[in-house]
Amino acid sequence: MAALVAVLLLAAPASAMDDAGYFRVADELQQTLNSRWDGDAGYYKLGGGGVEPMANSMLLLTHSVAAMKGWTGPSRNDARARALAARLVRPGGPYVTKPAAGQAHAPGWVNSMSGRGGQHLVFDAEVVDGLVYAYRARQELDLPASTVQGIREAIHRTVRGPFWRWPTIRLNQVNWYSLMYAADATVTGDRTLLRRDMSLQLRRFFAQARAGGAGSRIGNFGPGMRFHYLPHMPLNVDKNVDSAEYANIVLTFTRFYDQARRAGMPQLPASSRALAQQWIKRVISGYWTHSGYMNWDSGLGFDRWHQGKKFGLTQEALIGVATGAQSLLPGAEWARYAKYMLDRGLEFYVRESERAGGVPDPLFFDVNTVPQGEGSARLAVARVMANAARAVDAGMGAMRAQEPPSLYAFDPDIGRLAVTTPKYNTAIVAVNQKAFPYGGLDLARLFDGEQDVVSNIGGRPPASFGLMVRDVAGRRVTASQVGRSRVSAGVRPLTLLRAPSGAGAVSSASVGRAYAGAFRDLRVTGAVSARGLLTRVTHRFTRDWIQTSWTATRRSGTARYTADVLFPSWGGRDARVTAVLRDGSKVTVGSRLVRLTSVKYLWVQSERSGYVVVPVGTRPAGAGVHTLRVSAQSSDPRPGPTAAIQIARAKRFSRAALTVRLAPVQDEAEAAATAAQLG
Repeated sequence: MAALVAVLLLAAPASAMDDAGYFRVADELQQTLNSRWDGDAGYYKLGGGGVEPMANSMLLLTHSVAAMKGWTGPSRNDARARALAARLVRPGGPYVTKPAAGQAHAPGWVNSMSGRGGQHLVFDAEVVDGLVYAYRARQELDLPASTVQGIREAIHRTVRGPFWRWPTIRLNQVNWYSLMYAADATVTGDRTLLRRDMSLQLRRFFAQARAGGAGSRIGNFGPGMRFHYLPHMPLNVDKNVDSAEYANIVLTFTRFYDQARRAGMPQLPASSRALAQQWIKRVISGYWTHSGYMNWDSGLGFDRWHQGKKFGLTQEALIGVATGAQSLLPGAEWARYAKYMLDRGLEFYVRESERAGGVPDPLFFDVNTVPQGEGSARLAVARVMANAARAVDAGMGAMRAQEPPSLYAFDPDIGRLAVTTPKYNTAIVAVNQKAFPYGGLDLARLFDGEQDVVSNIGGRPPASFGLMVRDVAGRRVTASQVGRSRVSAGVRPLTLLRAPSGAGAVSSASVGRAYAGAFRDLRVTGAVSARGLLTRVTHRFTRDWIQTSWTATRRSGTARYTADVLFPSWGGRDARVTAVLRDGSKVTVGSRLVRLTSVKYLWVQSERSGYVVVPVGTRPAGAGVHTLRVSAQSSDPRPGPTAAIQIARAKRFSRAALTVRLAPVQDEAEAAATAAQLG
């Protein structure tokens, strides 16, 4: 695996893969699953969890593209492709002609190669996607006429059933229907559904962008173009806080948009195209990072957060934006940004595979509250390698990638600010609607440009950034990093002070405009009041560093309080905090206070990355640095020690404040150089 990484870096510049680069990714991932092939059964046995039909279809897709393009590496296997295509359309396993449990319909597919399983629209759609590629590669694969006819009939009969025809819709997920209509057109030549039903589905989707209409719909989007997973449910339902994965999954309709236009689908109304342009800008800026990984918050919480198999699905949106819906883009550069992010994401997954010595863990960053089995891990591999193959087929190997500028996206009603630059990515999520346990006015997480954890992935005090105030008994009085439980009318949980778009935007802002795009200097502030204390947090984001100011002001009461500003680390025993003193010496910070006046900067070292913290401006009298030992949390399972700058100790302070600058660094030399620049 290390050899693959070296080859990729030598073969093409980072984030500019050609066809050979994509195929090398597919080849390497293919080899992690080769041992699962069962020649007698005629498919890859990939484990339980209802993944085998989908995963086998993605392997079929990859084999088919390799055959179409004349590739000769491990990702090409014509004999296996022939066996898989025949098996996937054979009645009774997994193709069924009688309704099964779940989203019952017939004909269709179940989630078991034996034919005994449940039904869901994703099972149909993903199997059909692979079969379409096999059909297109039928000559190169030498598919038997019976298999070719079986593919045509299975897809056509399924898509023409009422389960898939307009006006049926599952929530607002127009993507699955677009895929099925495009599949029917490809294998039968009949473009009726692609031209008519897809048009109706998309027009309805964008017509329901805003609240109103029949029933109590809140609309598909909120202010800033955040995504509502359950548009028919109330605003403050937990799942409606946002969903990075499902927003991208729905956006995969773009893979088929240009095909539909060529088939005669009418152009969307100008108002719908304008919404699509704003949404795409919001998706790329707010859900993706320069590392190729998602800036991930999910209203479905641990049921989706950091799942490898969902990451594979979301990447398809990048393929669609890069190649499939050019008239819906806010500008041509967004296609190049999407290619850059897809390529980086493939590189990220290769690194994860290298670290795992094969199949990566099914959940990234050691998240474990809702465990995933080996089948899910292998489905993730199959989906990611299929994306490499899709990129080849879509012509992305000949495209130019463009590193995006620093990007942001702001949703004023939930106070979510996503930031990604070539150096780091992070987010603030002021309102979490109880969908996940983290959130508040501070950085919810911090990763570097390679998507290694810099500080944490979603911690809560004390495994988080932020100001924490305790009474003399050690009980927490208030903390800046505590998420609000609901969107409240008239309440602005976070205020954008300086930005190219969205400065001063209110929580009741109308839907239709994305406060998103490129930035150079971004500033935001928020406040929380509790127990007679007003705590204000103000952030400034630049390409290379972040500046944050915390202020606690007493409004009433005379109790003595201790105030600490927190700087978390990641990686358990491998993490530590070093104070570099003004005289050049270094001190490992522990439970004893190190006087802040003697400290030049802190170097917070996590498992694979880290960051420097440089105090700027006035240092509070008597302030000191110590560490807090923290326990594992569901949203931050491997915390290291938290560096705490104590700005008040059992005092009746009227005001306590601190300002720092921080930036990711990899080693001691970079820490010293960066600290000098920030100071």
